[in-house]
Amino acid sequence: MAKSEVKNGAILSYILILLNACYGLFLTPFILGRIGEADYGVYKTVAALSSSLMVLDLGLGGTLMRYIARFKADGEEEKIANYVAMSLIQAAILAAAVLFIVVGVYFFIDILYADGLTVAEIAKAKKLYIVLGIGIVAHIFENVMNGVISGYNKFTFANGLKLLRLMIRIILTIGLLFVFNNSMTLVVIDVVLIFGLLITEWFYVCFALKLKVRFKVWENKLFKESFKYTLLLFITAIAAQINGNLDNVVIGAIKGSEAVAVYSMGLLIFSMFEQLSTAISSVMLPTVTNTLKNDDEKYTQTQELIVQAGRVQFALLGAVFIGFLILGKSFVSIWLGEGYEDVYIIGLILMAPSLLELCVNVCLSVLRANNNLGFRTYNLLATTVLNAIITIVGTYFWSYYAAAIGTGVSFLLGSVIIMNVYYNKKYGFRMGLVYAQIFKGIFPCLLISGISGWLAIYFFASNLVKLLVGVTVFLLVYGLTLCLFGLNKKEKSCLKNYKDNRRETND
Repeated sequence: MAKSEVKNGAILSYILILLNACYGLFLTPFILGRIGEADYGVYKTVAALSSSLMVLDLGLGGTLMRYIARFKADGEEEKIANYVAMSLIQAAILAAAVLFIVVGVYFFIDILYADGLTVAEIAKAKKLYIVLGIGIVAHIFENVMNGVISGYNKFTFANGLKLLRLMIRIILTIGLLFVFNNSMTLVVIDVVLIFGLLITEWFYVCFALKLKVRFKVWENKLFKESFKYTLLLFITAIAAQINGNLDNVVIGAIKGSEAVAVYSMGLLIFSMFEQLSTAISSVMLPTVTNTLKNDDEKYTQTQELIVQAGRVQFALLGAVFIGFLILGKSFVSIWLGEGYEDVYIIGLILMAPSLLELCVNVCLSVLRANNNLGFRTYNLLATTVLNAIITIVGTYFWSYYAAAIGTGVSFLLGSVIIMNVYYNKKYGFRMGLVYAQIFKGIFPCLLISGISGWLAIYFFASNLVKLLVGVTVFLLVYGLTLCLFGLNKKEKSCLKNYKDNRRETND
């Protein structure tokens, strides 16, 4: 059942990513057309500012997921109800703190965006910010409920609910923007859906999981241990939020809303690229926890698990990156039209340094399972400072290019180079061998497919023809080469078993 939940959760994650991609690719131009570039830029600027406050949930959801998985692995399920109650008390305190901060920041919006936004845009930004602040409070409690569900390994329900939420969001966005064509519509939709998600998850926890959340006693020892883990998640989330939102905030303050609209499109492409990896890593913590419990001193099984998941991730991420490299210009031209040519360069700058880290990010689940997040947290803080310096100073001279370079450099140095050395020293993971096993067979397939796709579009002038021909040739060659020599014996066997099971199901 656990394996089925992980598999179904990963499949639903990929469907969610695909639907998110459709939302970004097809609805973003529609939204831009309905509300205008300036209004969209204001929306993205405020969304970046407000989402940075979401780190104030202190990573409660991630901590719950980790400790519930540990309680279940250790046969201590009786501790779960009281621990969830303790977490809800912490969430209530944090919600009050968030409301206080939201009100405080509200009065500084005029000063923060005095140079980048007009008076009318600042007035709109303040209204959007208040509504988004209410959504952040609901997010704190929703994150707790999601952590409980994920800790119970119920990824099918958790990701299925997210998928349903996204489908409703798409329908509401299309329908309501025809009537209320402004950015406030987008914000209200998101906030209403987060409350709907919270209520649904609460009912699932109470009636499906039959978890009776009761506060019995404040366990100081458990609180101190889990709070240390939570604090590290919190600091990590701060660094991630800065890396993800600092760019838009700085660009909006220095270059204006139009520049934010351009950069946010490149950031959107990168976020979809990144999600291809997290679809697997996000459901691996319970599995990694059990693997570590039964592993030997050399972490042989864990390293094998990293390679197995990494090959799937690299096969997908590598295909997307090579495909965007050869077809990205045509794609951006068709997708967004004139004025957004720089999105292609921004996307490449952000995607390239992250590829090596994203295909081994199951290692992060190892750190979380062992409560060894300290080094990574300090490392992220240091590289975040580097990113901030490059972004703030560079944006004055090179606009959003500097922001992309700052993010890319910090990612390459901190998440790839430094962390791979740490994995080797701490766990004995032979990262060179890990990458060699991940790339084996797949990298030549990507190279051959990329060259084939590039040659296929060389003589065409139309961007639409280039995209259609290039995608078709690339996918055909990639699929063929993977089947011939890209996949190893175990992967071919799994693929064959999957096809056989599908055939039996259909019969």
